[in-house]
Amino acid sequence: MRWVIVSILITLLSVSVFQAQTPTQPPPAKPELNPALLAQEWVDRLNALDDWHITVDGKEEGVDPLVDRFMERLTPDALVEVPPHDEEQIGPVMLVGTKQVRQWADKFARSHVELRYLLKRQTEKEFEGELMVYTKTLPWGGLGVSFPIIAAYSMREDRRRFMDVGAVFIQYDPDGKIQRFRLIQSEKDEVLGN
Repeated sequence: MRWVIVSILITLLSVSVFQAQTPTQPPPAKPELNPALLAQEWVDRLNALDDWHITVDGKEEGVDPLVDRFMERLTPDALVEVPPHDEEQIGPVMLVGTKQVRQWADKFARSHVELRYLLKRQTEKEFEGELMVYTKTLPWGGLGVSFPIIAAYSMREDRRRFMDVGAVFIQYDPDGKIQRFRLIQSEKDEVLGN
């Protein structure tokens, strides 16, 4: 009986030693972040914020799903800097966390129409135009992406049309979530019709 117990213990011990020596599978590699696609995706999500409508009975329909989609890529503690929404404010607005960013995105969606933010292209000699997306690998992991933009939009309340130029600076974590973004726009110029 004693030999049976000893042989069982030896068998269990050898199996556990064998399992400890077996190499474990490495975790699946994270997909590589494509800067040009990330830049285009950010611009597309911003432009989509005006893709909602007012029903016949005057209810705003479709705003929340658009804001949700814009927010999908942000980390909960995102740090965001955007131009002032108030004509009297001087300097940028600093938003901390998704609650404040959601409020900004909702207000932006409800106050702007005909959003046409475009990635600016550069032309030179025979080239038709190249998207100018700049990147930097971040020392703490992730990727920094920046790109120039041209913005054209109308204000919902009076349909006045504006254009300006600017730039976007985004820091993505290794999972492709936005930790920080900064939207800089020049002083807007009103587009006047003939």
